[in-house]
Amino acid sequence: MSAEQERPRDHDRLRSSLHDLADIAEPADMYERAVTRSRRIARKEAAVGTGAAMVVLVVLASGLWQMPHGKQQNVPVAAAPQSASSVLPSLSSTAQSSGSASSATPGDKDDSPARPPRPDKPANKPKPAKPKSRTLSDMPGHVFYAEHGTGPDVVRMSPSDGNTEVVLSDAPSSVGISPDGYRIAYVSDGKLLVSEAGGETKQVAANIDAVGQAPVWSPEGSRLLVAESAPGVLDLESGEITPLPEGLASGQHFRWSGDGSTLVYATSYCGLKVAGAEAGTSTTVPVLGDKQPQDNPDGLAACKPTSVDATGARVTVPLQTTGEQTTGTDTADAVIDTATGDLAVLPVSGSVVGAVFDTDGNLLVRTEDDGKTLLSLFGPDNTLKVQAKEPASVRGLDLLAYTR
Repeated sequence: MSAEQERPRDHDRLRSSLHDLADIAEPADMYERAVTRSRRIARKEAAVGTGAAMVVLVVLASGLWQMPHGKQQNVPVAAAPQSASSVLPSLSSTAQSSGSASSATPGDKDDSPARPPRPDKPANKPKPAKPKSRTLSDMPGHVFYAEHGTGPDVVRMSPSDGNTEVVLSDAPSSVGISPDGYRIAYVSDGKLLVSEAGGETKQVAANIDAVGQAPVWSPEGSRLLVAESAPGVLDLESGEITPLPEGLASGQHFRWSGDGSTLVYATSYCGLKVAGAEAGTSTTVPVLGDKQPQDNPDGLAACKPTSVDATGARVTVPLQTTGEQTTGTDTADAVIDTATGDLAVLPVSGSVVGAVFDTDGNLLVRTEDDGKTLLSLFGPDNTLKVQAKEPASVRGLDLLAYTR
């Protein structure tokens, strides 16, 4: 059989095979297959998305992943108003906190750590306290005054009868009044003199400088804080002067606390420091004399402490501002907490023109209000014992000291 005859027969066999294959093949629905595949892909993507979400939630819960934050802002907090009981801090609470006021430092070097910003001052002044007595004769002890200017007369007023007397005329230096009120120490031409009330004047030491250290009596009245080339303590019986520890040598205007355990003194930059009577290190009273505005926004300074309470917790000072020239006044008009540097808000009316502690911790405050001058005596527990009108005979004089 020729090739031409064989080719049609092959074509017939191919058609027959294709026909048989078509009979056994099932028709394919391409639309349904596409839908089924699309649903399978969607299920896979959903599973992947759910898994990823679970991973994110786990990471967030574990704290291992954090969104970036901006810098935290300082939120001002309003200071709580002062209660009546906090106007004059109690001696016990203030004394306990004074040890942590600032780190101990030798001499005038201030290595105290930076302090946080101070809270706002209380907006309202407390109501005036009600005194137990309004009679001057109920005030014990003696009140001392001095005239203005150089060479002043020193005057003693006895509240029991309101009488006054000049106990030292033309004082050549700042004076020290003994705790019993009957002896006065002062310096004339380098000589340290002690004048007895109603008696003679005795020289007890020589080569004494009263410019940076007025003679100051110890609480028991047997010693005097004085200054030769450096500050020291004079024993009146032996006449021996013992220098203060070297770490305190640069201080000035030293004052004893009423119990004799503490010295408060001024620095060259008109700040205050507190030291143990036998210690060579001191702690800085915050705020005063500090030139950093964030720590001392009012620019307060204290160049001369004038009296200290019984424990060293509070001190009276003529309040000044940083950079102000020292006036040399011995009359205080402010009470300072030595632990915090805060000014005590006194519950009295009018302007405070004088304040002084005695060795027992009583505080005598002199105020002027509407042309009247009052004397207010607070006890160590801050109770107002006596408030009475001051005698006209001492008007125009400066408050100097109060003795028991």
